[in-house]
Amino acid sequence: MRVVALISGGKDSCYNMMQCVAAGHQIVALANLRPAENTGQTDELDSYMYQTVGHHAIALYADALDLPLYRGFIKGTSVNTGRVYTTCQEDEVEDLYHLMKLVKDKEGVEGVSVGAILSDYQRVRVEDVCRRLNLQPLAYLWRRKQEILLKEIISSNIQAIIIKVAAFGLDPDKHLGKTLDQMEPDLLEQGESSGMFMVNSCSCEVSCDDDDIFPSSEDDEPQKNILVLWKSLKHSTLDFTKTFGSSGKSPSGYQWFSGITAHFLPSKGKNAQEAAREAFSSLQANMTSEGLKLKDIILVHLYMKSMKDFNVINSVYVTQFDLCPPARVCVETLLPDGVLFCIDCLAHKYDIATDDVLHDEKLVMHVQSISHWAPASIGPYSQSIKVGDVLYCAGQIALVPCTMQLVSGGIRTEAIVSLRHVERVLEAMSQKTALHHIITASCYVTDSKHIPIAHSIWQKKLRECKKVEDSEMYHDVTTVCGLLAVVVISHLPRDAAIEWHVVAVVDDPLQRKHFAVKMLSEGFQIECESVESSSASCASISIRLSLISPSPSQLDLDGPLHDLVAMFRQAVEKLSEDCTASPLSFRAFFKEDVFDAETLQTGLQEYLEKYLGKKTPALILVPVVDLPGKEVIHITCWLS
Repeated sequence: MRVVALISGGKDSCYNMMQCVAAGHQIVALANLRPAENTGQTDELDSYMYQTVGHHAIALYADALDLPLYRGFIKGTSVNTGRVYTTCQEDEVEDLYHLMKLVKDKEGVEGVSVGAILSDYQRVRVEDVCRRLNLQPLAYLWRRKQEILLKEIISSNIQAIIIKVAAFGLDPDKHLGKTLDQMEPDLLEQGESSGMFMVNSCSCEVSCDDDDIFPSSEDDEPQKNILVLWKSLKHSTLDFTKTFGSSGKSPSGYQWFSGITAHFLPSKGKNAQEAAREAFSSLQANMTSEGLKLKDIILVHLYMKSMKDFNVINSVYVTQFDLCPPARVCVETLLPDGVLFCIDCLAHKYDIATDDVLHDEKLVMHVQSISHWAPASIGPYSQSIKVGDVLYCAGQIALVPCTMQLVSGGIRTEAIVSLRHVERVLEAMSQKTALHHIITASCYVTDSKHIPIAHSIWQKKLRECKKVEDSEMYHDVTTVCGLLAVVVISHLPRDAAIEWHVVAVVDDPLQRKHFAVKMLSEGFQIECESVESSSASCASISIRLSLISPSPSQLDLDGPLHDLVAMFRQAVEKLSEDCTASPLSFRAFFKEDVFDAETLQTGLQEYLEKYLGKKTPALILVPVVDLPGKEVIHITCWLS
């Protein structure tokens, strides 16, 4: 890729150039913005965006590298200082836009090297400029561990000299003029004492051996498919993908929508894009009737009939959302013929602002820069959205961040790398948030043999959390942590073997409330678990229906569905008095070769409405290839 390097004269922009070259890119030009000469501030500007001290030496960069240097003046000021940047002609960001446009026109560049490490303010604005000019930002230092990065820069033989001090703990009389290697002991000491650095590791190497995998239980072993004939509750010709549904709106402003379906039959003369647009128009109309807009959506599940249609669907999807798209989970599963995709989504909005209610602020992480941190969000989704104390994350597959290609090494490596991406997103969204803060997790795999691997790596990572906490109280970390559902689907993006999707809560996992109950009956077993956050703001419920010893005669579906929903209601009633969370989604992963989907939907909907009335959650049916052990249905429920 032909790359222009944004340079300030500092070590970070220089080292990021070296990282670009190491990644195979070609630096073809340099770019720099300096103070306007008529401002009277010729050395340093009071800018949120630019570092200008030492800009007089920038021309020496170009001479040393024998590269063209493009310079512009900073005419604007810091006008639009919000978390999301939108074009403002008086803002200093527009000076960068005009400079980058000039370089692109002259040099034909495709990418921009930027030395940002932790500043979301700078990253968001550079990414906005790149988006408008169709350029790819390259920020290989983004969120690197700073003590490791410091050592790397020193060992790379960059001769950096301190020419400005603007941090507590550093003394101009003592530290100005020192080289970075001379400063290393002081900087490391400051980092240890304050927990902060002025100058975050993330290599893509993963070692996996047999010790990474715990012995699997018998329940995790792939089971031979057993054809079970269920007695239908009643004859129904209902297509389960044609039923739009929604939960009620929770007191805190959450609402779940389900059953948004794109129907597509080429013989009908309608193309896939038209079908997708009709589905989104339907979603928009239903949300409008509830006083909501598409921008209020924070999480989307996109279930596709075929990944071959991904680009077509994405071309329509990207037009529906603004600069802060919702987090997204995307998988291929066993949808009926004539269905292009099904969508369900969670939206959040307060109706009325009152003085005595502290509204939950929505924070969005939409990192589009290529880095060593985690996969860039190049598509129309955000890595994570935080509302209140809850983090809604996008699905993560094992892409190598710096190349955006699937990691090699097989399912074990993919499972570890993709779960590590989840960890890094959680930590970036909220400091010290880790895997044990997850309250619900779904793991999609493409082969039944991958189920025990997913379970064992999940347990291993939770045990590592226990070691980090170094607390005997974490005697059963899997209890206080989230509920995991592992399901087998037909295909994942980029031909990945595994995808993790999680929701986490910034709370004290040790104080969470856990409830479990099991019911045994002739022919089947129902197991129910719930975890309520220590803040009582949300909860997750998991219900598994397993066949024990299928009768050769037909089994009546009415009994299991009745007991399953009754157990769900019992779990809801067991929530603490302080918990105001409402049931929002009732996602039923079911083995497609076992059930009649229409009968399953009719039965579940009937009993949900019977037992929960106005609190009935949105019902979502997801046909899957397989489930762990003898499970035939695994239901995950979200309450908020």
